[in-house]
Formats: sequence, C-alpha cells, structure tokens
Amino acid sequence: MGGNAGALNVWHVTREYAGIAEAGGVKNVACSLAEGLVRQGAKCTVFIPFYGCTMMKRLSKITELSSSIAGIICGNSIYRVAYGQADVKGVRIIFVMHRIFTEKKAVYVYTAEDEKENPEFVRGMGHKDANIMNTVFQKAVIAFAQLSGEYPDIIQCQDAHTALIPAFAKASPQHAKSFANTRFFVTIHNAGEGYRQQFNSMLEAYSLTGLPMPMLQTGLMNGHVEPFLVASVYAKLSTVSPWYAEELLNVNDTFTGGLAQTFAEKNIAVKGITNGIDADKYNPADKEKSLLPYTFNPKKGSFRGKYSCRSWFIKNTGKNFNVPGLECYGAITHKPGNVYFAYHGRLVHQKGLEVLADAAEIVLKKNPDACFIVTGQGDSSLEECHKLLAEQNKGRYIYIRGYERSFVRLCVAAADFIVLPSFFEPCGLEDFIAQIFGTIPVAHAVGGLKKIIDGKTGFLYEPNTYEKLADTLLELIERFKKTPAAFASIAKEAANYVESEYSWDRVIEQQYLPMYTCKDV
Repeated sequence: MGGNAGALNVWHVTREYAGIAEAGGVKNVACSLAEGLVRQGAKCTVFIPFYGCTMMKRLSKITELSSSIAGIICGNSIYRVAYGQADVKGVRIIFVMHRIFTEKKAVYVYTAEDEKENPEFVRGMGHKDANIMNTVFQKAVIAFAQLSGEYPDIIQCQDAHTALIPAFAKASPQHAKSFANTRFFVTIHNAGEGYRQQFNSMLEAYSLTGLPMPMLQTGLMNGHVEPFLVASVYAKLSTVSPWYAEELLNVNDTFTGGLAQTFAEKNIAVKGITNGIDADKYNPADKEKSLLPYTFNPKKGSFRGKYSCRSWFIKNTGKNFNVPGLECYGAITHKPGNVYFAYHGRLVHQKGLEVLADAAEIVLKKNPDACFIVTGQGDSSLEECHKLLAEQNKGRYIYIRGYERSFVRLCVAAADFIVLPSFFEPCGLEDFIAQIFGTIPVAHAVGGLKKIIDGKTGFLYEPNTYEKLADTLLELIERFKKTPAAFASIAKEAANYVESEYSWDRVIEQQYLPMYTCKDV
C-alpha cells in the first residue's frame, strides 16, 4: 500500500542533480525522486552546491538569499557560505555557495583544464579537498535550517557525501530538539572502495567535522571513519536495488573493503529499492526528448528509425566526426549481417572494461560480423586499451572518449546489444536506457543488473570472465542472425516492461512513500 505524500515536507541533499550538475547516476535519482514527490503532492527542497560547472539552462532565475549567510567551521577555517534559491518543476532548489564549490569545473573530479593549470590536479582524479567540501556542504544544510527555522518531516541524503547530516542534526541537545520530528534516510548509491568518502583517521574526522568522538567511534573501521556506519545510528539506510542490499550484507563480499562484513556483524539493516526511470525523457518516438536524429517505437515493435540512427552514426563518425568535447578513435564500416555491441559508461575497473576488451578481442577474431561501439572516459590505461582495439580492428571497432548527452544516447540506440560486464553494480541505469531504445542488454548477473529477466528482457551471464562473456556474445550473434524476429520480440517486451514496472511514480508510490511514512522506522 502506498503512503500519503500530501502532508510531507521533504529535503533532499545531493552533490548532483540532473540538468543542474551532473556526474553519475545519483543525478537521475535525485531529480526524478524530487520531481516525483512534488507530483504526489509533497513539498520538496533540494540542497546542492553551486559549482563552476553548474548548468543554467533549467534555471530561469536564481534569487540570492541575502539574509542567509552562515559561518561554517571546518578544521581551522571558517567558511562564509551564502545561499541561492531557484525553482525547477515545482522543486525548490537551494544552492550552497562558496568558492570551494564555484572553483570546481566538475562535480567530483579534476578536468583536463585543471590539469593544464596545475599538474598536481590529475584529470579524472577526485578533488583533494573532497572531505572539506562534503563537510562544509553538510554543515551548511543544518545551518540553513537554523537560519530559516524550517525543520522538515524528512531529510533524504544521497550517498556518502551527505551521510553525516543525521549525525550533525543530533550532535548537540539544541540540534536534537530542533530536529526531533525529522526522520532521516541515507541512500547508498555505491559502497565500493573509493566511493565512500571515508575519513583517513579519527583525528581527521574530528578535526573537520567537530562531531563528538563517541559519534565518530561508531563509524570506525580499519582505522578509517565510514560515514555510512555513523549514519546507521541515526538514520534508515537504503540502497538502489534489493539485490545490492543483499550483497551489502554478505560476509563474503569482496568489493566494499570490509563494509559489508561490518554491516552484517553489527546487524545493520539496509532496505533495497530499485531505482525507477522517467522513460518519457528518453522516448525514441519523440526526437526532442530522445535527442536522436530519427524516431522509432520499440514498444510497438517499430525499429526502422533505429536503423536509420545507426546509418547516421556510421556516416558521422570516423573521418567525418565533429562533436565538441568528444574524441573519436576508429570507425565502423557497415555491411549486411553485422551485429553491433555497445558500451556506454565510465571506463573503470568496477564496470569490467578489462573483461569487455579481452572478450571483444576474441569475438572480433572468431566472427567477422561483430562490431563494437565503446563510449566513455575514466582510467587512462583503460582508455588506451580501447583506443588500441579501435586501431587494430579498422572498420569494426570505434572508441569515443568523453561525454555529450545526445551523442552517447545515439551510440546506445545504434546498437543491437549493450554489454554490461560490471563486477558489481548497485542498480544500473544503462540497461534501462538501452531497453527504452530497443537495445538488448547483455549483463553480468550481479546487483541491480539482476532486474533483467534472462531471455525475456535481456541476457545474463556468469561468472564474469572474458571467456564466458566472449562465448555468450558469439552465441548471441549466431542466434540473432538465425532468428531476428525473436530478438525483436525481446526488445519490444523489454521496452514495455521497463516503462510499466519501473516508472518513478510507481516506485515512489509503492516504495518511498511507505518507507517515509512508516511509523516503525
């Protein structure tokens, strides 16, 4: 049974938000959840830093809240933070403004421009002052409540960057009294090593946050202070799929650096709610929404425009490539009988890009009809690996480095299959987008990728070795060529299934509202 959003005042705290400041999948969840709650009748406010890379297109007007300035203590410094306000689709956006944010050219990492200005700021590496940024931001949210006198019913914190807010709200008797009727929720988007925003020591955590030592002690693990562990004392933890929730409580987990084992030992509950998707924002039957050059409708089994998109992609890549912000290596030469595999996402170990590269090399040698389209950026060694594959397989492999929204969508829409060989995947968004575009996912059976119904809305394989993936892709090529109608049926069913089962309105009504309004939490 769904809950009632009509009386709820909800604050969302996030480091990214679709259309405003974008980096990973958190942006989509934060935006869709906020807008969906507004549609359900809730009052919703989003807190986000104002970066140097903040996108202004969706923001008709930013009003500076000149009466609201907070002095945030972090370490030995005081950061004088200002606030700005805007409205997007009924969601109140509160920007936290300080130079520590506005000087950043990307949400989480240094850019090529940063590296050019200072060789110590290596492109793709996380900001060196990330823990300071996170602390200032979180304290600024608490300060806003004090300045405005507004204490919401719900504070929803997105990922480890914001996970200490429940502790800050309970850090003193004064705060605890003010937030007595506020309930806190922290969503774990990625608990992998390198993603948890941990403090290197108790001393660092205490120096930056000023939180009482007993509070920080609850988060101590392997000498580090883990925000998720601290949050578990004061908030309900959730994550972005029930399968990932199971993995986060698995004592045999190897991808969280011991956090899953600690969750299990401390008997910490983690609720799994699979992310939804706003399918209409990608609707391939509407060029203005899909950003694709041609229209088609997989839900009705209509794919002609999809193949026109493929032709356009092939014609405008290789020597003819000219998309600002992207670099193209290799080209595709179309011939009848080709089968196209795509990958789009970050080029990092978590996503299994080494597995993809080694499997692709085998598939390319064994089947002359296989072609690969790889798009993304990340680890420089992985980028070089896929550049080399493009050079060695002329006409059959293309690697496009960088990100430009309309073009990366085209890369996915142009393919027959999208390959997702992640070692761990909390939810997965690319499988959703691919299915909306009539592109069938082939994924390692892990985490949120298990929402793919094997043989009906896509294909799952395990174990995650390059040999197994190569065998799977080679088998699919043969089956695809023998029975194309069967695969068209899979693509049609997948497109309809995603929209019917995973709309954000459905997820909010059936999962988030009951969680927010359950008195037992």
